[in-house]
Amino acid sequence: MPVSASKLYDQFWRFFISLKLTFVLLVLLGLGAILGMSYDQTLSFDEFLTKTPQIGFKASMVNFFELYDAFHSWWFSLVILLLSGNLIACSFERLPRIYYDARRPRPYLTDRRLLGLSLKKEVIIDNQHDAEALLHKFFKAPLKKLRLGHSNYYYSQLHTAGRFGVYVVHIALLIVMYSAIYATQNGVDGHVLIEEGERTRFITAKGAGGVTYTYDLGFYLGCDDFRLSTFLDNSPMEFESDLHISLIPGERVASQTVRVNEPLSYSGFTFYQSSFQPVISEKIVELAVGNNEGFYERYKLKLNNEVKLPNGDKIIPEKLFDDFAGLGEAVRIAQHSADGRSTYFHVFRQYPEYDQRVRADKNYIIFLGTDQKYATGLSVGKVPGVAFIFSGFLLFLVGLFMCFFMTPVRYFARFEQRPEGIKVTMAAQGFRHLTGVKQDFEERARL
Repeated sequence: MPVSASKLYDQFWRFFISLKLTFVLLVLLGLGAILGMSYDQTLSFDEFLTKTPQIGFKASMVNFFELYDAFHSWWFSLVILLLSGNLIACSFERLPRIYYDARRPRPYLTDRRLLGLSLKKEVIIDNQHDAEALLHKFFKAPLKKLRLGHSNYYYSQLHTAGRFGVYVVHIALLIVMYSAIYATQNGVDGHVLIEEGERTRFITAKGAGGVTYTYDLGFYLGCDDFRLSTFLDNSPMEFESDLHISLIPGERVASQTVRVNEPLSYSGFTFYQSSFQPVISEKIVELAVGNNEGFYERYKLKLNNEVKLPNGDKIIPEKLFDDFAGLGEAVRIAQHSADGRSTYFHVFRQYPEYDQRVRADKNYIIFLGTDQKYATGLSVGKVPGVAFIFSGFLLFLVGLFMCFFMTPVRYFARFEQRPEGIKVTMAAQGFRHLTGVKQDFEERARL
């Protein structure tokens, strides 16, 4: 027997608003994120192709699901879209009825309503004064503020806003998810190399699928100086860059020394010090020259360039060695005296007192290192919509507070004149945390 279109629609709608679908989508998000974390998310598509063998079923699955760039992948966006649709559908299905019930409740404790309530109690009281005292204790409020159209009915409603906490959570999740998608699709994640003394307005950014492209910053980013400190074995110890921002050449609008964990921020972009790269150029040798008379001065020289000392001698750095005779970095020096004599010797960076102690000349030389020209490597990031993400997170916390710390409860009561006295019927309706509501009801209704 063919199924009618309306029945199919109803079945689809029931499935779409079900908690089962919500659970499945959350599991898919979790599994996908775990799988994505198994692969390097910083690689571009070209880098991934060179590092990953593109054969076999596993490689096909990685490529199909784009696990090397999971948070830009098609499946991640699809799951987010389905989850947001599920939240919206659930809200549309249940919110109107709850809103109408909260705004226009049925306050009268009729016999029919009493049958549907589990928290109820009936007592017989001899006089009107004691009955009103009991109800005052039960409602914790003056009865004249609770009396309804019929004089023998009373009603109170507490923490009504708590019934909407789950929908505040829904709205917060939608804000966070759509803001995250917007930030992911429109944000900038890139890298740039800038030589000392140069500037640029273009960076290499990573787009959807890990494909790289050239991105125009809209302003100039320049590097005035790069400084590298090394250990004696020439391994990097720390490095920093003097950066500046200019809208037009020659006009600076911002400048800062950037170090690791001390980025430069401008116009929504953040520039992090991430790497460096030597530039092929003439090296500058840094020397210090001293003598027994207390003279001491520092010089920066290119190889084969000479410097004349105050006593008339000339020194020339001739050649650099990364490791000379196992003693580490060294430079060969030619010294031409004023009387025409020439001497040749080596000084070592790891042993600053070597020349003074070994050669014992009137001048001694200390090799301080080399001033190599570098290009600073900067990671560039821009995350638009961060304010919306944080506002969604704060709204999420508000929703959780409404759900767990605001318990919606309705209290009902009525008077009935009986031959044996006044019959007082009390009842309560809780919408969550029923154990706590029951304890509170028993305490309020206790004589």
